[in-house]
Amino acid sequence: MAEDSGGQTSLDAFNNPPRTLHMPSMEQEATTPTNDVVYHDLGKMYPHPPVPVNRDGLVIHRAILHDVTGVGKLLDWLADGEAVIIEMERLMARDVELQAALKQLSTFIENDLGGQIVKVTESRLMLLPSGCKGLRGVEVESTADEPSSDLARGYL
Repeated sequence: MAEDSGGQTSLDAFNNPPRTLHMPSMEQEATTPTNDVVYHDLGKMYPHPPVPVNRDGLVIHRAILHDVTGVGKLLDWLADGEAVIIEMERLMARDVELQAALKQLSTFIENDLGGQIVKVTESRLMLLPSGCKGLRGVEVESTADEPSSDLARGYL
C-alpha cells in the first residue's frame, strides 16, 4: 500500500469520511415565502380535459415543432377537424428536416384533407382543416405582426 505524506495509507483515506466545515447558515431552516394566492396547476388537475364538440366552434391548438417526429400529432389534430398554429423557428435552422416536414404537412392537409396552410409570420404557420379558409384583409388588423398588401403571398 502506498503511503501519502501524512503517514496514512491510501486505503485509510477511502475509509475516512470527508471533512466538513461548520457553517452556521447551514443550521438555519429554509423558509418558504408565504403567499395568500393559491395557484392551481390545471394541467395536473385535468390532464385530459373534456373538449366539447359542437358545430359552432373550432378547437385551435398551439404547438412548437422541434423536429419531424411531431408532424404526426399535427396531422391527427387536423384529421379531427381542429386547427393548429405551429411555431417552427427551431426547425428552420435545419433545412432538410424543415422541407420534409412541410412536404408531409402539405401533402396531407392540402391534397388529402382539402385544408389550407397559411403563413402567419416568418416562423409560424396556421394549419386549417377542410371547411376553414384564410381570408384576405386581416393582415391590416392591429394584431397583425407585419402588415402586408397581399395575404396570398403567405400561402404555401
